[in-house]
Amino acid sequence: MGKRYEAKGGIGMKGAIRFGAAICGAGWLLLMLTGCMGRVGSLPADQAFALSASALSGSDSYGFAGELALYNPGGKMETRAAFEGEVSRHGNLKLNWTEPGMDAGRSREFGPGYKPLSLLEALNGRNASISYADPPTPGEPVRIRIRLNEEAAKRRIADVLREEMAEVRADKRLYAAEQARSALEAAERKLEAALDTLKVDTVVIWTADPKSWFPGRMSELTELTYSWEGKSYREKRTSETNFLAKA
Repeated sequence: MGKRYEAKGGIGMKGAIRFGAAICGAGWLLLMLTGCMGRVGSLPADQAFALSASALSGSDSYGFAGELALYNPGGKMETRAAFEGEVSRHGNLKLNWTEPGMDAGRSREFGPGYKPLSLLEALNGRNASISYADPPTPGEPVRIRIRLNEEAAKRRIADVLREEMAEVRADKRLYAAEQARSALEAAERKLEAALDTLKVDTVVIWTADPKSWFPGRMSELTELTYSWEGKSYREKRTSETNFLAKA
């Protein structure tokens, strides 16, 4: 079992767990008052997603579980890991990496570097285009396609890489020597040069129950291209997060 990570205050900050309130706002209240909540076919996709986001953020606690896969520039799956966790009252987040055989180093790579629920922070109408993945069918789960705009998609990747570089820089024991500091500075310059060329495309399929609007699944496909020391590379990341409502 991988190392457990807990964040007192949820995803980054406690308020991020309540992302649905910012997404929905007065429009969500209007939908409730006008009785549109049950008429799936008459709802624009962004309003349907707002209702589902609100159902998730309004839950006192819920569980989640899923998988993450990383593909190298050759198209081969390089790493795969499973995770499970729970968001409880007051926005506390617990996350466990459960891939058998995952050592401490790999847990650290996925733990701080990839947080499954961090994607929720980026999914709003200001950062994405929202449409139905399939025409809504009465009684069937609603599937919503959310595509992050290029700036938001790139920021998600770049912020994580810069955070990881900052963690390395903060370890004074490793980089006390002048030679080590020079190597780190060179690595930072290469990273920033690569980020200048980075292009990211992130598409999410969000599935929700049209009766309760609680989400069932969040599937992500992220493709990125960049140049490293004059060579072009293309990589891919997929993730699937399944949500579980709790009484």
